[in-house]
Amino acid sequence: MRDVDDLPHVDLCDPGSAARILSGLTTHGTTIFHGGAESDDLLCTARALIKIRRHRDSDSDGVTTMAQRPSPNDGRTSVAGFTDRALWPHTEGSAVCRPPRVLMLACLRPAQTGGRTHLVDGRDLYDEIARTEPAILAALSQPRSAYFGGGSGHLGAVFEQTTEGRIAVRLRLDELARFAPMLMPSIDRLRALVQQHTIPIDLREGHGYILLNDRWLHGRTRFNGNRMMLRIIGDPLPTYALPSGFRPPEAPQPAPPTT
Repeated sequence: MRDVDDLPHVDLCDPGSAARILSGLTTHGTTIFHGGAESDDLLCTARALIKIRRHRDSDSDGVTTMAQRPSPNDGRTSVAGFTDRALWPHTEGSAVCRPPRVLMLACLRPAQTGGRTHLVDGRDLYDEIARTEPAILAALSQPRSAYFGGGSGHLGAVFEQTTEGRIAVRLRLDELARFAPMLMPSIDRLRALVQQHTIPIDLREGHGYILLNDRWLHGRTRFNGNRMMLRIIGDPLPTYALPSGFRPPEAPQPAPPTT
């Protein structure tokens, strides 16, 4: 299993940081950064790379402050990001038709305990399932086999082929995910594989990550204390033409006939 040291790292204070982030997104689908202790630092970097999407919880500039809020009485999972609860690795905006392609998250204040970031490379997850559980992969790729969200969510598949012949991942494993009956016996195995491929990261003040949301899953552990994060979502600027998702592994070639 990979760890955080295997991923690209960038200092946002360096003049060429945006170019190095772009390189990391192209090669690995993510980049770990530090030097992002202020909202303006993140906005400057984000605007150089993406068209920022505003969110219902964001400020007018598109930055969302992720901090614990009083829990609603109805226990809605859709606001779990603003609680101290653990979050299973998931796709940001899995319930909308077109999730944001890029997610940027930075730590302003770490939790007193817990709050460890969890990242999962969807390519590694896909490759492992393709290698060990081909029947599960076929089911996870079946159209209309997974529903994400509440009353106006999205019906699709965990793994979807893009027009470029690549694979995009869309997944969550909490109360806002429902799966077709043919998939239900495989969900425990899927959870185990997600855990197996989780990369834990302890983000300190000013540290964060930027990732391709159609490739990587993100989550966190439960925490105590006044943890505060900043989140920006958006889509790559057309100038960069970052390909969606990831390229699936090549199918094994049959052995040549013996003579």
